[in-house]
Amino acid sequence: MAKTLDMTEGKPLGLMIRFSVPLLISNALQMLFVVVDSAIVGRILGVNAFASIGVTASPHWLVFSAVIGINIGFGTLIAQRFGAKDMDGLRRAFVTAMYLSLAFGVAIGIGGVFVCRPLLELLATPPEIIDGAVIYLSWLWAGKPLVVLYNLLAMTLFSLGDSKTPLYAMIMASIVNIVLNLILIFPFGLAGVAAASLVAQISGIIFCAIAIRKTGLFKGCGKNFDRSSAIPLLKLALPLGFRNAVIEIGGLIMQRYINEYGTEFVAGMAAARRMYSFLMIGGGAIEASVGTFVAQNFGAGQLKRVKRGVRDGLKMVAISSIFLMAVSFPFGRHILSLFIDGDATQVTEVLAVGTRQLNLMTAGLPLLYLLFLYRAALQGLGNTVIPMISGFAELTMRIISVVLLTGVLGVWGIHLADPIGWPIAAILLISSYYIVLKRVERKELELNEKGR
Repeated sequence: MAKTLDMTEGKPLGLMIRFSVPLLISNALQMLFVVVDSAIVGRILGVNAFASIGVTASPHWLVFSAVIGINIGFGTLIAQRFGAKDMDGLRRAFVTAMYLSLAFGVAIGIGGVFVCRPLLELLATPPEIIDGAVIYLSWLWAGKPLVVLYNLLAMTLFSLGDSKTPLYAMIMASIVNIVLNLILIFPFGLAGVAAASLVAQISGIIFCAIAIRKTGLFKGCGKNFDRSSAIPLLKLALPLGFRNAVIEIGGLIMQRYINEYGTEFVAGMAAARRMYSFLMIGGGAIEASVGTFVAQNFGAGQLKRVKRGVRDGLKMVAISSIFLMAVSFPFGRHILSLFIDGDATQVTEVLAVGTRQLNLMTAGLPLLYLLFLYRAALQGLGNTVIPMISGFAELTMRIISVVLLTGVLGVWGIHLADPIGWPIAAILLISSYYIVLKRVERKELELNEKGR
């Protein structure tokens, strides 16, 4: 039996820290996938190749974020059934989630390859980098079934309270990725870099599958698609997948305006996002640990522990965001300089753009972490509609910033596009959490009174 973590007993803060530390490292390594690809390309193939990868970020994250959202929804139901000790329902939900995930992955993989170039052309990708961008993005999208499967297996383990196995899988996959990057980039260029990432995903899939087999989830439920599990899975997963996709549609619109400012601006914004992806790993770890804690305890009917877990999550938000800001502000420019090499004038311009964007986003880090915390709490309570609405709020503010504010503020309209929606989304999620919690408590009280 693989090691799982029942979060319905014990001190919430200790349990969440124990869960989140391996997850924090795992998230860092997953981000390292993207950063290593970019750094190796930028140092070996130059600024144009680095920009080719950078310009694919929004289309890639549009699909990847939707996949993550869907798997978070699947993981929420799995965690709730694990907390309720419903092992038969847990097995049926897991197998059904596998069917659904693979169907999504195949559809994305096939469709993505055909729309890759038209989409990049629609985004006004500079001519000197579009061919490299098409090659890189086509490979990534063709391999989406692998990515979907890995994320489902990892999310299942997280839902069972096991954050160590995905960490070990990610360590192994990161090593494979780096080694293959250095081997394949010289003969195959950007295609080799993308292929290295996909092979690394396969190694992660095998590692996680072996661990899940030890939990017994593959046993006792046959290999049949369970319609009774499919409905609650999709009710939780589709709004989250849609929410993430909606947020990243704003990224596509933003990328369209970024591309108009030329290769150096594209590369600078891409470098800032690579660095910022590391800053968000703390928020991702908090989101997963709080979401798992809330889902398990909600499934077990322990609402007092749910509230205590969210309060302890606020402590984690404060400590992690302050620490990361203390690293990013003084050292951000130096770290960005590791991503690229080439003509000194060109590199200086890229770093100026990247540092400006990074500092602005770093200033909003505590607010973003609060957004992660309360979004996770709502999802753990089984409410995925409000997080979806928050995604629309972020999309609206992004569009306003890049379409309207650029006419007044110039490039600052683009720089503000990411953080401008965070305050509205955070207010919506925080207020909604307390409203939903009161409704759940009221419903539980009514059921207890009827049972007397």
